[in-house]
Amino acid sequence: MTKVAVMGAGSWGTAFSVVLADAGNDVTLWARREDLCATINEKRENTDYLPGIDLPGAVRATHDADEALGGADGVYFVVPAQTFRQNLRDWLDLIPQEALLVSMMKGVELGSLKRMSEDFPTGYDEAALKAFVDLATRWAVAGRDCRERRAETGAHGPHPHPSR
Repeated sequence: MTKVAVMGAGSWGTAFSVVLADAGNDVTLWARREDLCATINEKRENTDYLPGIDLPGAVRATHDADEALGGADGVYFVVPAQTFRQNLRDWLDLIPQEALLVSMMKGVELGSLKRMSEDFPTGYDEAALKAFVDLATRWAVAGRDCRERRAETGAHGPHPHPSR
C-alpha cells in the first residue's frame, strides 16, 4: 500500500481521498480544524463538506501536518488557492524529498490571477518540488436540472518528451 497525504479536507479533498483509498492507497487527510478530524475519524464521514459519503477505513484525518506528510509517497494539495503559498511555507520542510507533488487546487490567486503552478517553484527548494504537477479539473454542468455532469481534466507542466 502506498502512503499518500491529501492536504485539505473540504469536499474536493475528501472526495479525492476516497478515490485514492479505493485505488489501494493508505490516505492521511489533513484538515486545519481538529474538530473536523475527530468527526471524520469517529463517524467515517466528513459531515461538514461531504455529508452522506462513507469514508473507507484507509482514510484517516489529522490536524498535524508532520503526521500527514511524514513518509508520504505522494502529496495532493487541495487547499484554497488563496492559502496555498502560506501553507506551503509551513509545510515545505516536512514534505519528503522523493514525494510526487500534485496540485488539485481550483482557481487562481487573487491579485496575481495566476494558477499556483505559474510562479512555482520560485523561491522554494526545487529538489522538493521537482515532480510538481498542476492538475486542473472543471465541472461542466449541462442543462438547468444538472442531470448531466462531465469532468474535464488536464495536466499542465513541462512535457516529459519535448520532441512530441
